Amino acid sequence: MLAVVVVMAIQLAALVPLAWASLHGQRITDQLAVWDFEPSAELAGYVERSTMTELGEFLFYATHPEVNGKAEFDSICSSDEEGVGTLGCYLPASSAIHLYDITDERLDGMEEVIAAHEMLHAAWARMGDAELAAISPLLEAQAVAMEGDPAFVERMDFYARSEPGERLNELHSILGTEVAALDPRLEQHYADLFTDRQHLVGLFTVSHQVFVDLENRAEALVAELEALSASIEADYSSYTSGFDQLDADVEAFNARADSGDFPSQAQFARERNALLQRQEDLDALYASISARDASYQTKLAELDGLNADVDDLNSSINIAPRSGDGL
Repeated sequence: MLAVVVVMAIQLAALVPLAWASLHGQRITDQLAVWDFEPSAELAGYVERSTMTELGEFLFYATHPEVNGKAEFDSICSSDEEGVGTLGCYLPASSAIHLYDITDERLDGMEEVIAAHEMLHAAWARMGDAELAAISPLLEAQAVAMEGDPAFVERMDFYARSEPGERLNELHSILGTEVAALDPRLEQHYADLFTDRQHLVGLFTVSHQVFVDLENRAEALVAELEALSASIEADYSSYTSGFDQLDADVEAFNARADSGDFPSQAQFARERNALLQRQEDLDALYASISARDASYQTKLAELDGLNADVDDLNSSINIAPRSGDGL
């Protein structure tokens, strides 16, 4: 009897870890992956600056994240859609994160945001059905509240095309890293992964503002150039027609003077002065046109410079040069 009891005890002892492993296999896999990973100082900096909690750090390192240069990154994660730059990807099959190496100092903070975004994909992949069911309607409600933002709608349309079925997964990463005001229940969820989510959103806001400022300045310049062009074209048309009319009137005036057609010297002087005034007015109009043309050329050069900056920034976030005429 004792032997049977002993054997049964051994069997039960063996069954307990097997049952636990069947329920928590991903956690075991993640723990082994974390133990087998030595993060670089760069990756550790991402964790610290994005304010990942111990759980967030654990999930991030469990994916063995890599920072890759363009050629290597594009061979793993890429987008063929024009105007779209892929900066990070989470590969569910291998549970791996790859991050694009952003080197432009003007985009300080963007890499940390991308790292956090991809970590949230890893977190989503590890959430159970009950947690997904609880959080999904909160994510959708937030998305509905943001439908007035054209950029957000366009972005979600892109994900619908490129990653069908992953809407909630992408919302989970976008809202957690980019949107300041969220439902308190979402905030509670993200608090398990970030100690200061507002700081992380601040990094996104500052780096994203670089593009917003360039776009706003470019749009303002385009409007100024269009207004200048319209006024120059209209006034130059007035100038040329006015000059032609003045030339004809001067010729007629000289013919009358040669034939003695003026009844008095005073009449001659009045008409001559009127012609001279028209000449001065046309000269002033031409000077104004020339000044506006110089301003147009200066603003056009500035726009060209902004377009070059946009191309440079786009290149730094893995967007191919534009094939069109620019902003």
